[in-house]
Amino acid sequence: MKWGAFSDLFVGIAWKRLTATEVDPAVSNGHEFQGVATFRKLFDTDERRRFDSTYVLLSDDDESPLTIRSFARWYDSREKQTHRGPEWRLYYPAEAGQIQSRMRPGDLMVLALTKTGELVVLLAHAGSTREAQLQVLFGLGDPKEAMQSRRFGSDADITFISTAILEDLGLASPMPEQSGDGAIVMALAEELSRFYPSALPRGKDISLRVQSSIADVDPIEDPDGTLVRWIEAEEALFRRWEDGLIARRLERGFASGDTYDVQGFRDFSMSIRQSRVSRAGGALQLHTDRILRANSILFEAQATTENGERPDFLFPSAAKYHDPVYPTEGLRMLAVKFTAKDRWRQVLNEAERVQSKHLLTLEAAISLPQLRAMHSSHLQPIVPKSYLDLYPSQSATLLISLAVFIRDAASLQ
Repeated sequence: MKWGAFSDLFVGIAWKRLTATEVDPAVSNGHEFQGVATFRKLFDTDERRRFDSTYVLLSDDDESPLTIRSFARWYDSREKQTHRGPEWRLYYPAEAGQIQSRMRPGDLMVLALTKTGELVVLLAHAGSTREAQLQVLFGLGDPKEAMQSRRFGSDADITFISTAILEDLGLASPMPEQSGDGAIVMALAEELSRFYPSALPRGKDISLRVQSSIADVDPIEDPDGTLVRWIEAEEALFRRWEDGLIARRLERGFASGDTYDVQGFRDFSMSIRQSRVSRAGGALQLHTDRILRANSILFEAQATTENGERPDFLFPSAAKYHDPVYPTEGLRMLAVKFTAKDRWRQVLNEAERVQSKHLLTLEAAISLPQLRAMHSSHLQPIVPKSYLDLYPSQSATLLISLAVFIRDAASLQ
């Protein structure tokens, strides 16, 4: 499913590893980013220019990025020295000084020039999941200290993975193109908006609609591809229906005369966010359930283990799990989370008899340190097969596909 093109949002990007001169006040307090030749290619100008700019400081420790709305100045520091050649620089103001207090040499900077002529400066710590997100989003590979740049053509497609990252970073919320699976999603969204304008039916009913509508899949021969198409379609369906809900609520407004219902607005916004997170996780479980059944895998969903824990999937059954003579090497546990982040630690105690646990996630940018931490905790992450190519080689060896897990579960039967 296509979700538009990067050229719809950005003219292009430039990226590099930060140096001490750029972010360490003990070395330089010039508040300038280096990479003059590359900036000139991206900006396509040799004229002084002031850009409205948004600086986004990304950290794995913060749920929401730190956003600083300010400006950047592209100027020739030798403008009045006619006897010398130009020396162009990109200056960031003192009000963006948190860049120096929070960033370190070696961290990643991605500068994006939007279609409206504004700059978005994305900054992420080296080795972090946020850095991995930027690398996956823009296909950066392993960034070097020297500045690199790319202008986007119409062939730079936005994928479903990209939409999730763009939305998480607060940059955009693309919608699918109205062709192929996108056309099916649009028809379903219109139907749901007509019959369920204010509240959707049960998640199970929605997932069944998606599975019956996106039927040209093979959960046995291609469980990974099937899961991606189903979950992508359901996510797009919910976003389209949600847009209609928001539009209808805004039409009613949050004011009565001269009185504004601030709390009502907050409650509505929070309910939208909670519903989105809940439905995404629930949909992933439901589609995984359908695929496991199609492969004749024995399991029990939401079975109770020690201390009242309820893992998403227990193999082969709760009865076998609680049978003290049943061999532990024949047991498996699968947790399902739309995104991994730090929540993966929550699953470690969900089934004490299972020595090596599994986590299925649609996270396409788990950092290498986090993958190694999972490995040390005897947790095997699973991502769809198509996601494996997005990880660098040293990370990909720590991941498996859904098909590999299914073969393992089947071998125990």
